[in-house]
Amino acid sequence: MLRNGDVRPWRFSRLWAPVLIFGALTNMLMLTGPLFMLQVYERVLPSSSVPTLAVLFALVIFLYAMMALLDSARSRILIRIAARLRKKLERRLLDGRLQHGPRSDVFGPGGCALQDLEIVHRTLSSPAVLAMLDTPWTFAFLALLFFFHPLLGVLATFGGLALVLLALVGHWRARAPLARAQVAGREAESLVSALDADLLSLSALGMDQPLADRWQAQRDAALGALLTASDRSAIDGALARSFRLLMQSSVLALGALLVIRGSASGGVIVSASILMGRALMPVETLATQWPGIRAAWAAWRRIEVRLQRWTPPAIGAAASAVRPGPLLAQHVIVTPAAGGVPILRLKGFEVPQGGALGVIGPSGSGKSTLAAALVGAVPVIAGALRLGDTVLPIPRPVGRALGYLPQRVALLDGTVADNIARFCPSPDQAEIERAARLAGMHEVITALPDGYRTRLHPGEYRFSGGEAQRLGLARALFGDPPLVILDEPNAHLDAAGSACLNGAIRALKARGAVVLVMAHRPGAIAECDSLLVLEAGAQVAFGPRETVLRESVRNHMALVSTGPRAAP
Repeated sequence: MLRNGDVRPWRFSRLWAPVLIFGALTNMLMLTGPLFMLQVYERVLPSSSVPTLAVLFALVIFLYAMMALLDSARSRILIRIAARLRKKLERRLLDGRLQHGPRSDVFGPGGCALQDLEIVHRTLSSPAVLAMLDTPWTFAFLALLFFFHPLLGVLATFGGLALVLLALVGHWRARAPLARAQVAGREAESLVSALDADLLSLSALGMDQPLADRWQAQRDAALGALLTASDRSAIDGALARSFRLLMQSSVLALGALLVIRGSASGGVIVSASILMGRALMPVETLATQWPGIRAAWAAWRRIEVRLQRWTPPAIGAAASAVRPGPLLAQHVIVTPAAGGVPILRLKGFEVPQGGALGVIGPSGSGKSTLAAALVGAVPVIAGALRLGDTVLPIPRPVGRALGYLPQRVALLDGTVADNIARFCPSPDQAEIERAARLAGMHEVITALPDGYRTRLHPGEYRFSGGEAQRLGLARALFGDPPLVILDEPNAHLDAAGSACLNGAIRALKARGAVVLVMAHRPGAIAECDSLLVLEAGAQVAFGPRETVLRESVRNHMALVSTGPRAAP
């Protein structure tokens, strides 16, 4: 049972009922051809009655028209079942991906959730599902062949078992090359993603062509394995089709032999051949579509794992519950998203409302990890993080709950105003401009051709590195959040940009927000009241800024003075 509501495909009972009913009627109408042939041989030919033939043929036309109507109706309903399932799940899966990340163990192993849903949707609306629904009718047609003559039933049963064996052998033959193709394809996609993310620097270093050659080699490997699998599937599919036609001819031959010996009537010959083809058709379809069905089932199992492990947060309640207050950390332990050895250990600290804390330390000391823990990107397995009465991290920071400036600012496809306002549906233009002014970007934006309505496109270098960072700062300031986290906020800023940053921190403190600044450069902590020193993922010092800096200088001088004497 799924924790987030049972949305398994077979739970849409109101839609499945007409699919099953129309399928039953369609399969019964499949008997139109065999029955027509029996009537022609048994009634029309002996009596040479043209009116009887005309009436029978008119009835056949009507029945086949009804079969087409019912078959198309169930196909359209099945397509809508797949569409409804996708509509119910895709937003939920996207929200889970955004909350936990695409590779999080919490969110589930293996591939991308939306790609898995695409596989399920495509298979559920394909003829393979109709073939699965029609498979039980194979036994009914086989029983009818046994009714015509036991030898006909035995021959048809043998043909069905042989087709199943061909399908299993074909799946076994294609499994290994398909797995190789998937692995090589994922590696090639990873290389393309790396090139897209940092094309300028990779090109400047001359790495673009070697990476392109490696990508080509991986694509060639994937294509070669895919060709091998496709060749084997094509051969197996051709064998299945040829074998089914052979079985139909075999039934004709056996029927003729039975007629010659007087064990059956002439109409049985063609009728039995038609029934044989109809009985084996779903089996043949499943034989050729079986790899896709297995892939869809595996994708659905992965989706179920994701939905069972993820509980949607109460977004509205979480956002409305955040109120200004002091930031408190007590005995915090943080691990990677996939679990393992702790990467951050904090004894504890407290930042009063309206205070600014600078977090300093060498590269890899845990500054960005602390920021990620506060925003919920990595799990806090022990201890407490609180902002006033609110437990951090907020299940899903939305709206005005949190301001965050990461080291790398992502400018998304939309207007400048959209990017500052976090793509809120109806933002206040005055708030957008106020945030831009605090970040020192108002004049830069108004100088653009369309001002705040200027559209940004991914990969377009409309802003310099410093301007993009200040635009990210404006996004963090939008909505007056009570907690603002700035990760290396002056990494790309010049003197004017640093002055704007310090002015923004002063404004945040003045309105009672708590500010955390992760910094390497001294200029970023000029407005910080206290400092937290991290080293190798552990808290080594916390206190007023001047006291911590003075103690750090004293420790550094002591280390320098004792260094030569300690040397061998």
